[in-house]
Amino acid sequence: MSYEKIFLQLRLLKVTLTCFSLGLFLITWQLWVPQTLFPQVPLFSYILNLPTWIDWFTLISMVISSLCLLGMVSASWFLRRQDQECWQSAQQVCGGLFFFAFLISIVFDQHRLQPWAYQFAIGFLLLTCLKPPRAVRLFRLFVISIYFYSALSKCDASFIQTLGPQLVKGLFTGIGVSTEYWTERTLTLIAGSFPIAELLIAVGLLIPRTRQWALWIAVSMHVCLILAVGPWGLNHHGGVLVWNIYFIFQDLILFSGLLSLRNSGEAVLSQADFNLSFKHSIGREKGIMAIVWFVMLSPLLEPIGYFDHWPAWGLYASSHDRVTLLVDEEAKSQLPPALQPFVDPPRPFSPWCRVRVDRWSLAELGAPVYPQARFQLGVAIAISKIPEQNSGHGSQPPQVRLLFESAAHRLTGKRKISEYKGLTQIESLAQQFWFNAMPRPFDNIEND
Repeated sequence: MSYEKIFLQLRLLKVTLTCFSLGLFLITWQLWVPQTLFPQVPLFSYILNLPTWIDWFTLISMVISSLCLLGMVSASWFLRRQDQECWQSAQQVCGGLFFFAFLISIVFDQHRLQPWAYQFAIGFLLLTCLKPPRAVRLFRLFVISIYFYSALSKCDASFIQTLGPQLVKGLFTGIGVSTEYWTERTLTLIAGSFPIAELLIAVGLLIPRTRQWALWIAVSMHVCLILAVGPWGLNHHGGVLVWNIYFIFQDLILFSGLLSLRNSGEAVLSQADFNLSFKHSIGREKGIMAIVWFVMLSPLLEPIGYFDHWPAWGLYASSHDRVTLLVDEEAKSQLPPALQPFVDPPRPFSPWCRVRVDRWSLAELGAPVYPQARFQLGVAIAISKIPEQNSGHGSQPPQVRLLFESAAHRLTGKRKISEYKGLTQIESLAQQFWFNAMPRPFDNIEND
C-alpha cells in the first residue's frame, strides 16, 4: 500500500470516529453529566464523596478533543497534504486527552463503560499516537478481536435459549415476517448461526484471500442487527443503531480493497512500516502498543471471572451474572414517580414487584444498563434506600428482596440463585467484589 493510500485510510477512520463519537455523546449526554436521574456507581469507594463537577470536565474534554481532531484532519485535506498530517503533535494530544478523560469518567461512574465509548477511546489513542501504517494495521486487528470475542461470548446455552431467539424474532419482524407459529427449535437453530457468522467474519477478515467475502458478510450482519433491534424490530435505543452504522463505515474503510490498490509512481510502504513488534517501536509508541495489546488479550480472562463482560465484548450475550430487585407494593408506592412505570405489577398470589432497571436506564439516560452484577447491585442499593428513607421512624420499613444469579452454565444455561432480604443483607453483598459496588448519594426522591 502507498503512503497516499494509508494516509487517506487513516483520515477517513479519524473522521468517522470523531463524527460518530459526537453523535453518540449527543444521544447519551445525560449519562456523562452530573445527574440524579439514575444511580451512579463509581469504580472505587473513595470517589463516592468527590465533587461531581469533574463529570463536566471529562465530557467537555472528550467533546473538544473530537471537534479539534475533526478540524485538524479536515485541514490536512483542504491543504492537500497527501502524505503528511497537519499538527501531528496536536492530534496526539487530542487522542490522549480523549482516552484519559474517558478513563476518569468511568472511575466516577461504571455505567459509562459503554462498548462504543470503550472502542472509540482505544481508537482515538492508537490512530493518533502511532505511525500511520502501524496504527491502521493494529486498529484492524483490534476490530477483528471484537468480532472474535463477541462470537465467543454467544457460544453458550444461555444465548441460544434466551437472547438469541429474541434477536431472531426482532430480525424477521423487521422484514415483515411473522414468527408467531415458528417452533422453538427453529428459533434456536437460527440463533445458533449468529456466533458462527461472527466467528467466520473474524477469521475471514484476518486472512487476505477471504477478506472481501468476510467484509460483505460483516456488513450484512450489521444491517440485520439494525433491522432486529431498530424501530421495525425490538425497538431498542438509538445508540445501538448508530454504533452498528458506524461499524459498517469502519469496516468498509479498513477492509475494502478500494483503498489498497496500488498506482504506479506512488511510493510503496515496506513491511517494516507495518510491523507490530515492540522492537520496531520507540518511546511512547511502546506504551500505546502495550495498552492496545492488553485490550485485545484481556477478554480471555472474562470466562473465569477476572474481567468485565462489556470490555470483553460480550455483546448481546446473556450468560453474565446479574441481580434482580423485588419490592413489595408498599415500597413501590414510595419510589420516585419517574421509576414507578418501570416496576412490574406483582404476579398472582405474590406481593413482590420486579424493578426493571434495564428499561429505566434506557428511558432516563438513553443507554443500556451496565451488565456487571456489582454495578446492578449498586443500583439496587440506591433504590432500596428510598423507601426506607421515606418510611416513618419506628415503623416497619417496606420490604425489599434481591436475587443474585450466578453466571449461566455454558452447556446447560442453569444458574445458581441466592436470595437476600432487606437493605442490610443487600448492602453486605457489596463486600464480595474487588471494585466498588456502593452508589453515590442518590437524591431522586421527588414525589410530586
